[in-house]
Amino acid sequence: MRNRHLFLVSLVISCSSTSPTGSSSDAASTKTVIINEVFAGGSSPDAPDWIELESLSDAKVELGGYKMRDNLAADLYAVPTGTSIDAHGFLVFYADDQADGGIAGGVHLPWKLSAKKGDEVHLIDPNGVEVDATIFGTDIPSDKSWGRLPDGTGGFVRTTPTEGKPNL
Repeated sequence: MRNRHLFLVSLVISCSSTSPTGSSSDAASTKTVIINEVFAGGSSPDAPDWIELESLSDAKVELGGYKMRDNLAADLYAVPTGTSIDAHGFLVFYADDQADGGIAGGVHLPWKLSAKKGDEVHLIDPNGVEVDATIFGTDIPSDKSWGRLPDGTGGFVRTTPTEGKPNL
C-alpha cells in the first residue's frame, strides 16, 4: 500500500509542474511567443530541420534580442534585430548549420537538431529568461514532427509536419 501512495504522490507532483517539454497549457497561455513545432527529420539542405515559433499575441512581436539554443549552451544564437512574428502568426527557423542555408529567406540557425540522439530547443527572452523549451527523444519517426496539440497551447506530441501552419 505504501508504494501505491508514493506513486500517487509522484503522479500528482508530475502533473502539476511545468516540465521542459512545455506540456502545461497554463504556462503556454501566459506567453507571447512559444515553440510550437520542431522537425528533426531534415534530409538535405533543401529540406532541413526546422523549429516553428508561434505568436500568441494580438500584436506583432519583435524577436530581436531573443536567443535560441539546442541541448548545448554553447549553441546560443541571438535572433537578429528586425526579426518579428505577426499577431497569431508563425515563424520558422531552419536548423541547418548554414549562414544562408539551402532555403531562400527565413532565419538560419548555426546548428542542426539530432533525431538520432534526441535534442532540445530553448527560447530565451531579451532579459535572459527562458520562456519556452522542449525536449524530444529518438522515438519520433523521420516523417513526424514534435508539436503542440491543441495548436499553440497543448503539450508536445508526435504530429504531422506543418511548417509555418497550425499543427495537425
